[in-house]
Amino acid sequence: MKRTLSLVLALSMLLCGVAFAEDAATPEESYTYNLALSEFPTNWSPHNQQTATDSEVTKFIAPGLYTFDYNDTMDGYVMEPYAAADFPVDVTADYVGEEWGIEEGETARAWKIPLRDDLMWDDGTPITAQDFVDSAELLLNPDAQNYRADTMYLTNLVVTNAEDYAKQGVESDTTLRAYMEIAGAADVDSFLAEYGELDGYINWSDSFGDTYDFETEAWTGAAEDAIVDTGLTLAELYTFYTEGAGGEYITWADDAGKREYALDELYAKYTPEGGISFDSVGIKAPSDTELVLILEKPLEGFYLWYSLTDSWLVKTDLYNECTTMEDGVYNNTYGTSVETTASYGPYSLTTFQSDREYALTKNPYWFGNDDPAYEGQYQTTTIHYDYVQEVSTHLEMFLNGQLDSFGLDVDHIDEYGTSDYTYYSEGDSVFAMAFNPDFEALEANQAAAGENINKTILTVKDFRMAMSLAMNRAEFCLATDPLNQPAFALYGSQIVADPDNGIFYRNTDVAKNVVVNFWGLADEIGADKLYPTVDDAIDSITGYNLEMAKTYFDSAYDYAIENGLMDEDDVVQITVGTPNATAAFYNNGYDFIVNNYTEAVKGTKLEGKLTFTRDSTLGNGFADALRNNNVDMLFGVGWTGSTFDPYNLMTAYTTSNYQYDPSWDTSTAMLDITIDDVTYTASVLDWTNAISGLEITATTADGEEATLSFPYSTDAHEAELRITVLGELENAVLQNYDFIPLMNDSNATVVGMQVQYYTDEEVFPMGYGGVQYLTYNYSDAEWDAYVAEQGGTLNYR
Repeated sequence: MKRTLSLVLALSMLLCGVAFAEDAATPEESYTYNLALSEFPTNWSPHNQQTATDSEVTKFIAPGLYTFDYNDTMDGYVMEPYAAADFPVDVTADYVGEEWGIEEGETARAWKIPLRDDLMWDDGTPITAQDFVDSAELLLNPDAQNYRADTMYLTNLVVTNAEDYAKQGVESDTTLRAYMEIAGAADVDSFLAEYGELDGYINWSDSFGDTYDFETEAWTGAAEDAIVDTGLTLAELYTFYTEGAGGEYITWADDAGKREYALDELYAKYTPEGGISFDSVGIKAPSDTELVLILEKPLEGFYLWYSLTDSWLVKTDLYNECTTMEDGVYNNTYGTSVETTASYGPYSLTTFQSDREYALTKNPYWFGNDDPAYEGQYQTTTIHYDYVQEVSTHLEMFLNGQLDSFGLDVDHIDEYGTSDYTYYSEGDSVFAMAFNPDFEALEANQAAAGENINKTILTVKDFRMAMSLAMNRAEFCLATDPLNQPAFALYGSQIVADPDNGIFYRNTDVAKNVVVNFWGLADEIGADKLYPTVDDAIDSITGYNLEMAKTYFDSAYDYAIENGLMDEDDVVQITVGTPNATAAFYNNGYDFIVNNYTEAVKGTKLEGKLTFTRDSTLGNGFADALRNNNVDMLFGVGWTGSTFDPYNLMTAYTTSNYQYDPSWDTSTAMLDITIDDVTYTASVLDWTNAISGLEITATTADGEEATLSFPYSTDAHEAELRITVLGELENAVLQNYDFIPLMNDSNATVVGMQVQYYTDEEVFPMGYGGVQYLTYNYSDAEWDAYVAEQGGTLNYR
């Protein structure tokens, strides 16, 4: 399942209620679920939607093949077919042979999915298995570079040849080792003899922490954290790295070690050749109601179904009408307006006015309308969203009966927190402070900001560590949203590591050790020590250590001065981005940040030198604003959508397509992990691929290479190893201090009297069940009459 950008306010404003309907709505009755958003969706195409706000549309118009539902006792969940007619059937034996790389006896490599025979678009056009195939071809179109194309190859589900097809013709930075494998070179000498004239690239920061100036033949004392052109050929760069000034600099490795490092730290540009036919991609339609997926690696059971809970299906004729290619630039507007949107889900988009309102109404062609399995569900006839930025306006509309929910913030929790109409919930996100310490971009931004303005100190890790330690998370939560609790790790308590056995990741020993190691408590645990158990140590963590923070502020300042990153008369200016300037969370949060850090640097060398500015115009584009260094910092941001797949969720933090900080090159950041008493070294990106089930090459301490992979497995030991790698990756991300955990994802919502929930308690992972199980105490006409009887104002205290 695809991870989705999550914004704290957007999530807190959305609450879906649940209940069983006694009777479905009669034609003459209408039941409108009225909600408000402070940020509106911008692209809800199944191929490109990115944020939780975007998915508020997609989830109603593009149902997955499988879905979660309540179990029979309504205290848990089951997975059920949705757009599929039944669960997949293993047909691996039908695809044995060289074409698909499947050997006799293999299983779980090819699956036939029976589709419902009543799937239709909302204009009545039938949907067949071929539409799924054609949509996959559009999703993987190399020209499009669709945001969600990697759902076909960078998750547990890896469709054969999907990645090669999607990436053909796309230039990328390729390590010397990878290029040798592509070229089939037996050794580096033979490779350089043929390809040595290619331009040579390197990430100076990762390789040396310094930059060599080839004109002056001297080290500069600064290093950009990016892969850059050195001006040398690849052969010249290899000689520099292994024998020349670079080799002399590398005192931590012998000659053999330098040659080994060079394979992973030197780059050239590589463009995969085109000519890969879509016929070679493992998605087929044997009949109108049979869809076959042929996979690179085995996948079965829960994670197979879970990988198919999101959809890639689009209405291909409309999609193609939305496509343009001008001067070699591809553009597609599918899923950006009513006219460019098609639905095969329970609702259709019928109104959309950007930053004003949008509405979804019942789709008369939805397959569930005449299916007894959905009888009494989806009583809502229209879901209507108003664009409301001011919290006071939102509350007024709610009390006047115009809205059916009101998300509580710090200013209203005391008044409505104990109301009989208030429901509490916990999400799967950890919200953070996020930075993008890209040296080149920050250097340009500080030059544009004016004389004596500094931003490049953000590239100093000690500074970001100080920002973490100086943040009083408990006080931040009280100031912004008292329902939230401080967070001290990358993943929250709702993330499931082993769905087959119901094991939550944060409850594993691996995850607990990540926390105590990151916060420096590992050596304080045990008999006769400060903390008897790991749990005791975790319970003691506040994340706030002002004394240590001051030490790091000083060391960061000293480093910046000594390395020419700033002058003594410079003032550090951090531009904080927020979606708007009206929400209490962002206003209170920004004020807290300014006051908190202004006080924190008193008595340090940065006293009077740390300032903040704010850009409150980001809207739904908050993530791109940080990735592009339009702002320096975000807060209250995170990821959602992978509750049951923390392995896939890790790609949000370690792959450049999703990272808030794409300047961290995880393909060259090396990580040692001990597996079955053997320590292996591979890049952070490779380890991420390994827990997605891909095979990687890792190196042991004695230089031996090993092929490793950690796919989903029901074997207890294999599952444990996968969690071990996940924990090491979580620690690596935390240690980078560019995504600093701030708080968990909790919220409270006052629910309007018109609607009725099924349960008084949240049921994981169903929440309160969503629109599917929402019922109504009043039709729209009855509700209007009731509100009028109350004098136009309702009492929810």
